[in-house]
Amino acid sequence: MASKILLSLLVLAAASPAALAAFDVIQMLVDKPQYAGFSKVLEQTKVAGEANQLKAASLLVVPEKTVKSLVALPADKLRQAVANHVLLSYFDPIKLDEMKTRTALLPTLLSNTDKALGVLNYSKADDGQMYFGAPGAPCVAKLVKVVAARPYTISIMEISEPILPPGSGKPDAAPGRRGKGGKGGKGKIKPAGLDESSEVTGKTDDATGKAESPESAAAAPSPAS
Repeated sequence: MASKILLSLLVLAAASPAALAAFDVIQMLVDKPQYAGFSKVLEQTKVAGEANQLKAASLLVVPEKTVKSLVALPADKLRQAVANHVLLSYFDPIKLDEMKTRTALLPTLLSNTDKALGVLNYSKADDGQMYFGAPGAPCVAKLVKVVAARPYTISIMEISEPILPPGSGKPDAAPGRRGKGGKGGKGKIKPAGLDESSEVTGKTDDATGKAESPESAAAAPSPAS
């Protein structure tokens, strides 16, 4: 009888919110070789371990064909850039689309050590396409698809290219990909609250924000609140 009670308690503990909240971003990417390079720098910079300590997060990943410009950064710049790919709140295409403004500043893991640089510019174009960019750089990293997610805890989303610091040799934004003008979002970028939050265009099934498996552009920034 005692063993049955103990077993029941263990089952309840495993199903508790605290247990369900735990995640490991490296394990969520382990069966996705197309992100092996990005996964490697997550571990090398120890950003993966820091991300795993968050109660909720969104990880922006890039495929092998575009990761070279990221890994080519000097060690100090690399760590900062990788940390800026981890948002401090859960986002998916639906949550981003529900924002009241078409542009926003989204706090990242880097904000723990650098408030000014630890944000991403977010912008939604007239056609519904979503873009991200570093502070002081154009929003050219296009949201492609949801790779994996545990709703409201962790999402992993693919973007078209790494989000690099200004002056890293990144090309200028193409017309219509800036937060202001062209087809970009309108108005001044505003900070997004931490409780706000396959190709994503707002018109396809991928825009539902569903993961492939259960585990599975920019105005001048203002300080994040």
